[in-house]
Amino acid sequence: MIQAEIQIDGRWLPQENGEGFSVELEGTDTLRAVLRNNSGKQVRFGGFRFRGFEFPEIPGERIRVYREGWITTTPVGSKRFGDRDFNHSDGYRRFCVCDEAAYDSKTPNRFSAEYAAVLNDRETGDCMLVGFITSADQFTRIQIELEEAGLKELSAICCGDNIVFDPGETLRSEVLTVLRGQDAWKLLQTYADLWAKRMNARNWDHVPTGWCSWYYYFSKVTEADILENLDYCVAHRKDFPMEYFQIDDGYQPALGDWLEPSEKFPHGIRPLLEKIAATGIKPGLWFAPFAVEKGSKLLNAHPEWMIHDAEGNVLFPADWRGNPVAILDGSHPEVYTFLRDLFRAVRASGCVYVKLDFIMYEVCVQGGVYHNPKMTRAQALRRGLEAIREGIGDESFMLGCTIPLGPTVGIVNANRIGTDITPYWGREHQKPYAEAPLVPYVCRNVVNRLYMHNRLWINDPDVHIARKDNNELTENEVRLWTSALWLAGGLTLISDRFTTLAPERAAFSKLLLARTDTFDTRPLDFFERTIPAVWGAKRRSDGAPCIGVFNFEDTPAVIEVDLASWFGPDVLLKDHWTGTTLSSNAGKVELPPHTCAVLMKA
Repeated sequence: MIQAEIQIDGRWLPQENGEGFSVELEGTDTLRAVLRNNSGKQVRFGGFRFRGFEFPEIPGERIRVYREGWITTTPVGSKRFGDRDFNHSDGYRRFCVCDEAAYDSKTPNRFSAEYAAVLNDRETGDCMLVGFITSADQFTRIQIELEEAGLKELSAICCGDNIVFDPGETLRSEVLTVLRGQDAWKLLQTYADLWAKRMNARNWDHVPTGWCSWYYYFSKVTEADILENLDYCVAHRKDFPMEYFQIDDGYQPALGDWLEPSEKFPHGIRPLLEKIAATGIKPGLWFAPFAVEKGSKLLNAHPEWMIHDAEGNVLFPADWRGNPVAILDGSHPEVYTFLRDLFRAVRASGCVYVKLDFIMYEVCVQGGVYHNPKMTRAQALRRGLEAIREGIGDESFMLGCTIPLGPTVGIVNANRIGTDITPYWGREHQKPYAEAPLVPYVCRNVVNRLYMHNRLWINDPDVHIARKDNNELTENEVRLWTSALWLAGGLTLISDRFTTLAPERAAFSKLLLARTDTFDTRPLDFFERTIPAVWGAKRRSDGAPCIGVFNFEDTPAVIEVDLASWFGPDVLLKDHWTGTTLSSNAGKVELPPHTCAVLMKA
């Protein structure tokens, strides 16, 4: 039987605690803990912890675990008995997990998930999903430990962040659900449906397309670069039918001073947004809305709006290209007004698409003191996002990027689901860190989070890169990335310089732009591999089957694939890229390193 514990002043207390803290569980199929402070004293509330989940008594070696992650870039995927949890670099771990102190990537068989986890019996196929279907008030995580005898620990935690809890007040946990079945992917889809319903997820009637400046120009982008690509796009509208034209990082003189002129954008950003809108293409703009650079006009004018330390000093928890960065306090009412008015001004300039980046800064300030001591990190973040939504308007498109996913449901239209794609396959020094921006790691998150797409939001797998210049990806690697985007669907942005894009590479971009969201795709081997290599797809238009087979390794691979169960026996298949044919009875696909096959009925 599931019980709820509570953390008060750093101590975990049982549901029946005898210290004046009343805990009740509401619901049957879903559970919510309700806590009342009848102790007569002010305390610090650290969180709820649910225990007592029923799972079959099977050996630990039979248990496989899918673990969801906290933010955009948090690695997600399955782990098996004997594995360790994902390893993060020391400098980035605090951005990957909601409770860094509790995270253990060194001890085998200890796994931590955020929002949800699925346990699977390798022999019977039985699955149990434990997950939270609300996420507005507390960050949540699932703690799992296996041992040879079976499941040693399974607990579901709501983080209270040690907020002030006064006598007579009531606190509620997020809502927890437990789902069981034989198909883990369907359980994840059902879970996402329940989460979306509880949080009033936003619907958008189509999947947008567009161009983004970042992945070619990065921070060196200039006003002239934007105008060059805009002019080309307008002149070649048939070939590149863009809905949005998004200016990324690099236009602002300092983080926080978003609408001020800069050296590279001497006229300021508003006239350029108006010029884009005049072409009939919708302008978009990048922000790191909670980040404020030292020396900026905003910080000089309003240091009281920032997150402070216990002594009242402004905290600078991050650097931005060598300059210290403070963080706007989302719990401060004047910050709400500032963000709302800023994005009203942006909307008035014709901008109807905003990309909100580095949002994790708002909730990763170690030792940070918020203006409102009764507000959790999740609540402060959501309050700031609500201000942005009010300012930009319901008819505008909001994309979350590098953002804790839970509090965004019902506010954003789309979310990035993985780390940045890069114009190179990988760097050896980055491989030990699971959050690194390497092509295989991006694909890992993209396919494992497909159950969220068109449920919680529109997935953003990141941009398409096809060019030859300013790009180390080979032809095969570009083809692999194109295939991943084609099968995954979601937001379709390209990020090449039009005037240097070779025609044979432009064909990859045109394929994606012409066939946005073509497939309904799932990983068929996501319990067998942390980075799934076999992606099963059904064409949305007619249900026709398709399979993508990927070799993310640096050596040739023979990948076993049950083609007959997906296509039927004795079916002739053809690879979309090479024209090579094989029978669905083959049972395996041979691939060189860094390549893929997209198989359809011949």
